[in-house]
Formats: sequence, C-alpha cells, structure tokens
Amino acid sequence: MEKLQENREFDPKDFDFYVKEYIRKSEDYGKPISCNKLRFFNLPDSRWYIKNCPDNLVVKWAGFVDWCGFIVKNQKPSKEKVIKLIYKMQEEIKRPLLYDDFRGKGCYHVSIETIREYWGTVNKMKEELGLDIIQESMIDRHLSKNEFDNMISNISEFIYSEGRNFITTREINSHKEWNNCNSLRKYAKEYYNTNISEILESKGIRLGKQGSGINFIFKDGECVSSQFEYMFSSFLKEYGLIYNVNYFRDVKYSTFIPHYNGHMNCDYVVHIDGKIIYIEIAGIIEPYKMWFFNNKPIAGRKSREKYRLKLKTKETLLRNNGLIYFILFPCDLTKENFISILQDGSIELRKRIESFMKNNIEWDKIRKIGELKYTEQVKWGRNVIDYGEVVS
Repeated sequence: MEKLQENREFDPKDFDFYVKEYIRKSEDYGKPISCNKLRFFNLPDSRWYIKNCPDNLVVKWAGFVDWCGFIVKNQKPSKEKVIKLIYKMQEEIKRPLLYDDFRGKGCYHVSIETIREYWGTVNKMKEELGLDIIQESMIDRHLSKNEFDNMISNISEFIYSEGRNFITTREINSHKEWNNCNSLRKYAKEYYNTNISEILESKGIRLGKQGSGINFIFKDGECVSSQFEYMFSSFLKEYGLIYNVNYFRDVKYSTFIPHYNGHMNCDYVVHIDGKIIYIEIAGIIEPYKMWFFNNKPIAGRKSREKYRLKLKTKETLLRNNGLIYFILFPCDLTKENFISILQDGSIELRKRIESFMKNNIEWDKIRKIGELKYTEQVKWGRNVIDYGEVVS
C-alpha cells in the first residue's frame, strides 16, 4: 500500500483525475478497491466520489464502482454489461474463449456463476453471442461414479508419471480434460461421502493450493516444500547441475556475508562457470511483487509483511556486498529466465526480471512442456494480474 496521507482535501475539479487514479490503482490491485481502503491508496473517500459523480443515480459506493465499469462484489451485473465485457474479453484474448477464462477474480471479471445465471453454460452463452464453440462444456458436465473414478485415476497416473506425490488445485482447474476442483469435491461427497483430498491421499497424492504445503524429496535427497522450488530445482537438474555439488540449498547468510551473525538462510546458492549466484524465491508473497520492489508495506497481512521485511534485509545484504543475486517471484519462473540467469547473471537482467509484473501461470502448458509459461492477455491496456486463490 502507499504511504497514508492524513487530512487531505480533494478539489472537485480534480474528479476526473481521481476517477482515473481509482481505476488504475484498482487494476494494479487486482480487484476494485473497497471504500474502507481508499485512504491507504491516497484516494478521496467514498462520500467525495459519490457527491461529485456526474451520474445522479450513483448514491452508494457499489453504484460508483459499477459506474467505473467494474464488476461489483456480491452484486449481479446487468446482462448488457456482461455481454459488453465478454465481447471485450474476446477481442483482447484473440482466440476462442475457454471456460477457464471465467474463473478467478478481477476488476472486469465475468464469473462462471454469472454465466450460469444468464445462459446456463459457457457454450450456450457463446451460441447466443455468436462466439466460437471449441470444447465440450465442463462447467455442468455430469460425472457418473465410474467416470469420476476414471478421472481420479487419470489424475493419479499423471502425477506418478512425473515422479512426484502432489498436485495443486490450480493445476487441476487448468486441465481441459478434468472437471475443476469444486466439481470433484461435489462428486467425492456424493459417491464416497468424503472429500477430494482424502481420495487423493489414499493414492499417495497430496492436494494443495498453488505453491504451498507441498513436500517432495528428489532421488538425490533434495527436499522441496513448494511447487515453485520444485520447478526451479527440476530445471537445475535438467541443466546438468548436481545438488550439493554445483548448487546448495538453505545456505546460511553468515557463511558468505562478512560480519553477519544472524540465522537467515539463502534458498539457492549456485556455482557455475566460475561465478556464484544467490537465488531467493518469494512464493509466500506471490501477488505482492510490486509492493516488494517499491518497498510498500503489505497492510493487513502481518505474516506476509514480516516475510517481506525479512526478504528486504536479505536483498540489502546481497546488494551491499556486491553479490550476483536474483529475487524471483512465481511470475518470473520461466525456462528462459532460468537459462539467462545461469548464462548471463547481469545487473541489467536482474532489473528486467524485477520489472516484470505479469502473474498468469498457465499450468496446463507446464504439464505439457515442462516449464512455466504466461498468456499474452492484456485487459484495459495493461497485463492481467491473476491473484487467484492467493488474495481473498
């Protein structure tokens, strides 16, 4: 959040400017800023916006949010507005829409629930709006007990084939041949009176949210505790580096920072081509990359703010001692970046990676080609940031 400025007065003549600021900052935030958080973004209060709004029908904050073009939380948007946003989405994505495009959150996000209310299914909506239908609708696809069992077996076989024992909810949701997690939870309850996590655990598979709560031990004894560490360590091994020979995990800062006697550890220390590269992976504060590099406090998230401050301390130690280092957020975990870091490692590369703000991870492509890839989707003149399950 931006530094709070108290007792500010706003000139009604600047209404248009502060509307644009509200829209811009909400887009950066990933969802419409609520009225009780306006002051943290150095914006006028809700009464000022409502009082100066040229539309006399705007008498409540929800009405103003709607007037800005956003989707209002817990308020059904008009069908006309939904259609306009869907056409806008279609124009910007430049490919046939998929049901996954209606999952997640966002300022202009049309939800699956809204699609259901107006059309029943995505395909029925596409039929009415004249959009291309390219896949069977999985939103309402019914699974018999046998079909459910087969789908669980298919998920399990995929995990076994990769030699790991975990899968994330986002991975399941992004797979075009699988029902999403909510659907699988429903059938787990209906057919077995249990939850999907227990069914997968009975097959030796752990279900977790993206990036967290995962434990996996490679054959060489290396243990990772997140999806992001798994991806990075897998790449290092594929590149030909050997654990505890060419790269090391959880190395104490006190072993390479003079006069530091604390207990902080560095996630990865990589030795390659006569140089040493220090890597920190900031998965815990995934949606706060802008906050971190702009040194903005993460208000209302005490544990994540504590993590941010600790990571800032690490960054200062690495920078002040002239070391080659990279602080990587999940949106930075691409094979292209990995190779560039190992082969280049320059300050210019680090600055370029730090300035990258997009967060759309296409987990379906990860499964197919073994690396993280990102969509080129742009909404309202800027790259989409998909906070997914991370931000409530």
